[in-house]
Amino acid sequence: MPVEFAKSTSFMVGKTIQKPIFVRVLFAGILFGASMLIALLLAEGILRFAPDLLPVEVQHIITRNPSNYGVAHPYIGHLQTPNNALVISGRDFHAVHHTDGYGFRNRWPWPETAQILALGDSVVFGQGVEDEQAWPAILGRFFSTSRVINLGLIGAGPQQYLRVYQTFGLKLRPKVVLIGFFMGNDFWDAEMFDLWLKSGAAGSYMVWRDFGRPTSASLDLKQPVGDLLRGLWWRIKLFLRKSYFCNLLLYVRGDFTGWLPSGKKIFKAPDGRQIELTPSQFANNIRNAKRGQDVFQLVLSALEQIHSLAKANGATALVILQPSKEEVYLPLLGEKPADASAPLRAALGELGIPYLDLLEDFQRHAAKGEVLFFETDGHPNSHGYALIAQLVTAHLRQHAKEYGL
Repeated sequence: MPVEFAKSTSFMVGKTIQKPIFVRVLFAGILFGASMLIALLLAEGILRFAPDLLPVEVQHIITRNPSNYGVAHPYIGHLQTPNNALVISGRDFHAVHHTDGYGFRNRWPWPETAQILALGDSVVFGQGVEDEQAWPAILGRFFSTSRVINLGLIGAGPQQYLRVYQTFGLKLRPKVVLIGFFMGNDFWDAEMFDLWLKSGAAGSYMVWRDFGRPTSASLDLKQPVGDLLRGLWWRIKLFLRKSYFCNLLLYVRGDFTGWLPSGKKIFKAPDGRQIELTPSQFANNIRNAKRGQDVFQLVLSALEQIHSLAKANGATALVILQPSKEEVYLPLLGEKPADASAPLRAALGELGIPYLDLLEDFQRHAAKGEVLFFETDGHPNSHGYALIAQLVTAHLRQHAKEYGL
């Protein structure tokens, strides 16, 4: 009897001791969670009401969110916001990009016809420099008697160049259609846009690409729970990206990882400026730039369709092969990257599609110590854009009769 009483007493004491500990832990957890929530709300409030505390480029980074990421287009995928003054900042540039009534970078309104169209991505658009420094704008000053229309679309790939031409370019009845093909990421962009089309996702392609990639717009009956959770997580990420504080944390994380060993190479110009090169990223972006790859065929098909469409409408299409900073500057560091455009040049030649490869001229100017790209960003700087315009102008003038200029 005493033994049984002792066991019962021990059990009762254990119960009375455990209950207060659980309550205290629960209370501490709630208090900690509430404190974190208040701290996050306070940080968000400070960033929203006093953004001037941060550098200008950081201010523009933290205010980016899906709602100000251009507009969706059902056929092209996305467009820049029309009639907008888009400020784009990076670590080494700050520029205002004005868009016309369609979202491209031209004077408004458009003329009824234009002699020269420029299709492409952010390199054609002129990301990182002022309006008059984009290479199509410079080209327009060289050909003052004609109108050059810039149809560059930030974030676009070759299939979108075709769709932009069909949607906006054909009605201008140009004599020359310039296709600015950027070796730095156009094969990657072609792959991403194809995945977006296959996913069936609605809305903006750029939001899908940069803020999460749900596999489908509808539930798969074979795995409804998984699709539901993925869709829910994607919407949570979109919501979080509207937070200035969340964007700041992502920026800080990216800034921190930039200091970690990453295989970057540094080219130092004679004037002391530097250019960061990322050979591994470039190699990844051109992994499909060879025959036999599905993405290569996607790219070639888009360029061929633009060429055929231009020819059928009395125009000539010219592919402008715009080099990446890795192709231009790695040889000056004793490294020789793969000739990424060789398979494409060969294929274009077989199809009778004219092209202008700018790589050798860029390398020649770089060998003189000229800085043609931004330090950390992959786009050409104002000097690089001016060189593109100079080389394209020289080619067009040399073959003016062939192009009907």
